[in-house]
Amino acid sequence: MLPVCGDSIPEILGGCSSFPCHLLSLSRSFLHLPDDHSRFRVFNPTGSIGCRVHHFFIFPCYSQCRIRIVPRSPMQRGSATMNVSIIIPTRNEQENIAPLLDRLGNTVSKSPTSCEIIFVDDSSTDETRSAINAYQGPLPVRLVCRDNETGLASAVCAGAHVAEGDLLVVMDADLSHPPEAIPALLQPLLDGSHDMVIGSRYVQGGSTPGWPALRRAASRLATLPARLFTAVHDPLAGFFAIRKESLLAVRQPAGGFKIGLQILAASDPPLRTTEVPVTFVDRNRGASKMNAGVIGAYLRQLAALGGLDFHALSAGRTLLLAGIVFVLDFLLFQHLSGKRITIDIVHITSFLAACNLGYVLTATTSATSARYLCARSFLRFQFVLILFLFVRGGLVALLIARFSESASIVPLAAAAISIPAATTAYLFAAGGESRFQHNWRAVALLIVLYTIFLRLLYLGSYELIQEEAYYWNYSQHLAMGYLDHPPMVALLIWLGTHLFGPTEFAVRLGAFSCWLVTAFFVHRLTAAMFGKHAALNALVLVAALPFYFGVAVVITPDSPLVACWAGALYYLHKALVQGNARAWLGAGVFLGLGLASKYTIALLGPAVLLFMLIDRSSRHWFRRPQPYLAALIAVALFSPVILWNYQHGWVSFLFQSQHRILDVFHFSTPELAATILLLLTPTGLLAIWVATRRYFLEAIEPSAPLALHRNWLFTLCMALTPLTVFVAFSLSKEVKLNWTGPLWLAFLPLMAASLRHHGNGTGRKLPALLSRLWPPTLAILIVGYGFTLHYFSLGLPGIPFAAGTFLFGGSDLAGKIEQTVRRLEVGRGRPPV
Repeated sequence: MLPVCGDSIPEILGGCSSFPCHLLSLSRSFLHLPDDHSRFRVFNPTGSIGCRVHHFFIFPCYSQCRIRIVPRSPMQRGSATMNVSIIIPTRNEQENIAPLLDRLGNTVSKSPTSCEIIFVDDSSTDETRSAINAYQGPLPVRLVCRDNETGLASAVCAGAHVAEGDLLVVMDADLSHPPEAIPALLQPLLDGSHDMVIGSRYVQGGSTPGWPALRRAASRLATLPARLFTAVHDPLAGFFAIRKESLLAVRQPAGGFKIGLQILAASDPPLRTTEVPVTFVDRNRGASKMNAGVIGAYLRQLAALGGLDFHALSAGRTLLLAGIVFVLDFLLFQHLSGKRITIDIVHITSFLAACNLGYVLTATTSATSARYLCARSFLRFQFVLILFLFVRGGLVALLIARFSESASIVPLAAAAISIPAATTAYLFAAGGESRFQHNWRAVALLIVLYTIFLRLLYLGSYELIQEEAYYWNYSQHLAMGYLDHPPMVALLIWLGTHLFGPTEFAVRLGAFSCWLVTAFFVHRLTAAMFGKHAALNALVLVAALPFYFGVAVVITPDSPLVACWAGALYYLHKALVQGNARAWLGAGVFLGLGLASKYTIALLGPAVLLFMLIDRSSRHWFRRPQPYLAALIAVALFSPVILWNYQHGWVSFLFQSQHRILDVFHFSTPELAATILLLLTPTGLLAIWVATRRYFLEAIEPSAPLALHRNWLFTLCMALTPLTVFVAFSLSKEVKLNWTGPLWLAFLPLMAASLRHHGNGTGRKLPALLSRLWPPTLAILIVGYGFTLHYFSLGLPGIPFAAGTFLFGGSDLAGKIEQTVRRLEVGRGRPPV
């Protein structure tokens, strides 16, 4: 900083060899030096030089190497008033500058904050810069000119780096973003309740008037990939307010289509974000900047956020990699198939050989080959390959079921899968993991989507196990009840087979549909208890934990039971904790449907009574009609089963009660503990302990909100009451593997809320350990499910099917029986009895 008088400024700047610009004009009428000299800043691409004059900013226009001097009002630094900088990127917006500044002036004049306007212009070829320079109004307007750099995101960052404000507002210059909404965007920041506020088109109250239906659909579709990385409704919004330090702290390089998406996805820890509705109107002047280049930048930004480094592969190298893996995979598949080698060996060998050879050849020809050939990158490549291998195995199994193994479509389709597999794995191995691991929302959604797709792909590819065949036989003789179970599982199988024919897929479709219902209600329940971030974690748990994965791939009475249990918990929480009287009706419906699925759900009745007795604010329900109406609804839905039992001497009720009670003595508590460990995994069991302890300590704090205490109590009552019954039963009788599975649904919200909680204060080590355990646990589970489904469908090299196992051989046995029947019919002249 050089202390000078106003008259010497031109000489000093002109004589400074390191200063790249010269002063075109300096009005001496503006130069006067009060006692508290202000700063005179010169902004240039390489830094800034400061000297003391009054109320001036100097900005170079780089293309003409000149300085723009704009008088401005002081920003009141050090006062209680927050300072705001409004950043507006421009490119050929000449006609919009004047009306935009007029509307901004009207808005800012009513605001208690001190504001400045920063235009960042990228190589405008019209008179945009002249229009900004010509402004004579009261607003402090500043101009940053960029001729050697382009990009919307980097333009916003350039404005943020020179901004004086503590708070930043980012908006477009085309008048599509209403300046009148700026106070609403700033208020949550001024209150301190949020770190970022988005002007959203897609929350209630937001709108896009004049848009045709096709454009609305295209806009919504474009936001879907971005919502992998954030939960906001309008992640591509270019109109938002944010704290300056939050924008400048973005971890990743600012590039791509939207800086707002970059901030939402890359901020660690995540910002407290909210959305306010705005009306987005189309521009009336100027031309839209949307083009193929912008779309490409958006796709590259999404890939970078997902950990894929597109700079690692040029177009030519991508074609080389794709060509190698496709041709080699196809040729190997064809060659090995002709050797009468089993299909599992054929498809696995050709896939892994082709993709790995393509990886090595592409990596060794890269300028940074050491980066790709290190052990860490190679292992990342193999992990992604394995995930694609399971998908390809499911596709091959489907094709073989429809065509013969020798059909040319099988190797062609299989080889086609190797192209995205090898390319994606290569890009991920190129070093994007460090970014990918911070985008938990993307990881979580990919886990959920992958497990859904995997189950759908394999749903009809493996034989019915004996239990499924047993329940399929139920569906061939529909009744209101059966010896060991109510009729819901039979109804689901009957419906699936009547819609899609007598196939394994049709038999299991009801199980998969029930899982979707379960996931929906678990998500809603967790969101009501702990918010939308925890709700996403709950989806991961219900997708990945062994019991809940299993009930979607094998049809048993547990499939509808779990769905009804989840629905009942959701409505019971809504009634008991949130005080919604109408929710009792939903609780009654799902309790009744649950009883028609499996009698175990009756254990929720004592759990509800216990909660109402303990929770003082819930005791009034004993005097209200809604709980009794819910019980009547449940009994009405269950009444066909009651009638059937009455007609058959109560045989099913006796089988599930007296028969089990009078069974031989068997101390099975250790087996019960082992089954819980298997259903939840050790990490899941540790998560229950950590979450319960954490929320108990928080709930007993005098300052803790009542809702936290009631959520914790609701969880314990709904889970521990049924668990107590099973533990007591295990002291003298045998328990089954699946019995406790549904009751852990009550704990999923607590587990989800702690899934990425690192802990603080007392007990910090356990939550931190849990956070480190979940990633490998989820990875092992997902890979394990893929191996299991692949093994059941196509087999695995070196792992023969166990002799005498009840899981396999049904189709072969049926075929041999049919052959025997036909042979006897020919020999005897009539079918055998």
